[in-house]
Amino acid sequence: MIAQTSASVQDLASRIDVSEEAIQSMLLDIESHYRKFPIRRTHKRPRWINAPDTELKIIQKKLLQRILYKIRPHPDAHGFYPGKSILSNAQPHCNKNWVISFDVKDFFPSTTQEMVIKSLIHGKLEVDPNLISQLCCLNMTLPQGAPTSPHLANLAFYECDLKLKEFALDHSLNYTRYADDMTFSGNELPDKIIERIRRTLLTSNYQLAEKKTKLMGRNTQQKVTGLHVNERVLLPRSLRRKIRAIKHDIKTNGITKAISKSTLVKSESELQGFFALQAMIEKA
Repeated sequence: MIAQTSASVQDLASRIDVSEEAIQSMLLDIESHYRKFPIRRTHKRPRWINAPDTELKIIQKKLLQRILYKIRPHPDAHGFYPGKSILSNAQPHCNKNWVISFDVKDFFPSTTQEMVIKSLIHGKLEVDPNLISQLCCLNMTLPQGAPTSPHLANLAFYECDLKLKEFALDHSLNYTRYADDMTFSGNELPDKIIERIRRTLLTSNYQLAEKKTKLMGRNTQQKVTGLHVNERVLLPRSLRRKIRAIKHDIKTNGITKAISKSTLVKSESELQGFFALQAMIEKA
């Protein structure tokens, strides 16, 4: 296999400014370049992460930035692509009678290497899709923890996005997706919408996470990827209060002490992320 892809390796190495030897080394034993560990969650099964080591992570980030981002996901996919965000994902669902959200079960593990290769071929990638898949997949699926997995999952889901968008248009609904979180909204919802979404996912090798479906009427808090959308996009009131409190604490006690006392953030980078999110939403 390695000998057959030597020309492809040389081409890829020159495109991402990495040595051929480094890529060949990865291909020989890709599993040895991952560390598997669980993330414990309250009242939920642990989520297993397969994190690439530093060397592989560098290669994957270069693949993402220099090659993979050249293939655009479906326009209604709003996660993990430049210019898209939880804000752009939430905006189409403002001021609707009904909002309903669905989750894909085991999104990354359900995205197979074969599906990744097919999506890269469809995207007319200039480099060998098989080689890219070998560097980005683990045990024939996308690993949760690799920087390339979210975008590759977006690309593999493209055909399913097309079907879901067609369904939405047929029923005068808006549709968006952020990673494994799909949202539909409108003034009326069609009968058996859950069954239709379930069947559509199955045709693309995915399953519906049945217990995570949420139906939200106008008289309830309608939330899309954590943002309120009843009339316009807003941060949840509890989060706004916490941000306001930590801003006041920073003025009084300084940023280091404010972060140490906060239940919202543990670092300055996290804090700046919340400030940036608030500013982005207020600007919108």
